[in-house]
Amino acid sequence: MYSYILFDLDGTISDPKTGICGSVQYALKSFGIEEPDMDKLAPFIGPPLRDSFMTYYGFTPEQAEIAVAKYRERFNATGKYENVLYPGMAELLHDLSAAGAHLAIASSKPTVFVEDILRYFGIRQYFEVVVGSELDGSREKKEDIVAEVLRQFAQRGAADPSDVVMIGDRKYDIEGAVAAGAHNIGVRYGYAALGELEEAGAEVIVKDVEGLRRVLLGSYQGQPLQQNYGPVYSGAGGQERNQGVYNSYAARYRQPKPETKGKRIGKAVGSSLLAVLVYYVVAIVVATIITLLGMMIFAGNVYLESEYYFWLNLGNGVSMIAGFVACFGIWHKEIRVRPVKKLQALSLIPMIILAAALATGMNGLLSIIELYKYSPKFQEVSQIQMDIPVWMGIVVYGILAPLGEETVFRGVVYGQLKKISNVPVAIVLSGLAFGLFHGNLVQAVYATALGIVLALVYEIYDSILAAMLFHGVANLFVYVLLDLTDFGGIFVMPFSCAFFLMISAIALALMVKWQKNE
Repeated sequence: MYSYILFDLDGTISDPKTGICGSVQYALKSFGIEEPDMDKLAPFIGPPLRDSFMTYYGFTPEQAEIAVAKYRERFNATGKYENVLYPGMAELLHDLSAAGAHLAIASSKPTVFVEDILRYFGIRQYFEVVVGSELDGSREKKEDIVAEVLRQFAQRGAADPSDVVMIGDRKYDIEGAVAAGAHNIGVRYGYAALGELEEAGAEVIVKDVEGLRRVLLGSYQGQPLQQNYGPVYSGAGGQERNQGVYNSYAARYRQPKPETKGKRIGKAVGSSLLAVLVYYVVAIVVATIITLLGMMIFAGNVYLESEYYFWLNLGNGVSMIAGFVACFGIWHKEIRVRPVKKLQALSLIPMIILAAALATGMNGLLSIIELYKYSPKFQEVSQIQMDIPVWMGIVVYGILAPLGEETVFRGVVYGQLKKISNVPVAIVLSGLAFGLFHGNLVQAVYATALGIVLALVYEIYDSILAAMLFHGVANLFVYVLLDLTDFGGIFVMPFSCAFFLMISAIALALMVKWQKNE
């Protein structure tokens, strides 16, 4: 596998046709040109915009400059979001990053737009270097962009072009890689014309994302990509002959038909439910065994409620470890558990403040509205949790509960939901799942709110360790400060509740801003 992998964006990672072509239509309309057929505007995807306006519509350099400004007027507002990831791309980027590859973006699109799009799709964390063109028109040529990526990698101690591969859908990507002395892979699913990638000298061409996965992580792992598949024909009938050559080697990489959307949804939901079920069943079985054995061996014939609570909580703690081991063992490849690589240390401060303030504010709010009156089960659970030694409460609820629950609900459930929906929807749904898991009204409301923020933390920091830290701080703050101190009651007054919820909002904004600006 190549250590340094450069991706084009448009037509390689995502399909931007609607956003780009719609913005080109908007720019042309400002010149009195109506072009209702978006297919005719597809050649604008890939090359520098100024060149395309001059090439396809005969604009002067001055007119092209005005057209680009009009294009960006619409693209910056809406066009950059009229864009979809190719199926399987997010998973491929995750797996390449997890395998230790250093990923970069080399796009002709302005860097500011590239950054916005990567964050919109929730894949920014996979790329160590992001290079695009400049808004002033400089660095538009792909060879200059690739050279800048290599320069930035060189500053990190890695600059050997022979260990670099550029992936793109147009000839400009291939030519940029060749100019830099790097290897290249062409993708057929983008916007290249028939024969374009072959004529540009693509070393390998794949027909879909699964084919790209196979080349990068499959049978080609650790092998140089130096195979050209047959001659390139020109002249009469050349296009047809080139297609025949492509068909002959594409067959070697033919993958099974992509999964249908319904099948992907079924697999994601099934994995989520199975993870929750495994964790729940293992926890119930282990907790029951520990509780019964403890009572039989140490309690004898004397039944004391406090001893029962002790063994029940000890059983819960051991069961959380068992549930974590079982679920992590099955789904560890799905969980982003590596240490946070791109951490803005200052963002940890508002993150910790947010965990404590949100836990305090939510507990105060639920107490003020007296929701516990409608949940006898919560009162029973609360008594069990509090009638134990402090050290046990800290270990069980501050360490073990976050360890097991974050593995299941953020590592597996949120990760699976993200595969079949966008990030905001996955965050909300995983929060609801976390709330329903707790089984009583009060904890369901609290856990849903906390679960939504935990999924956001997991997404922003790209590490389950961040979510575990947040969860642990929230639990410990509630357990130690609110429940074990004499002055905990002041935190459930209306004024203090409103104050802590306001602090939560401010801390959330700072956490997101500081970490994303890393």
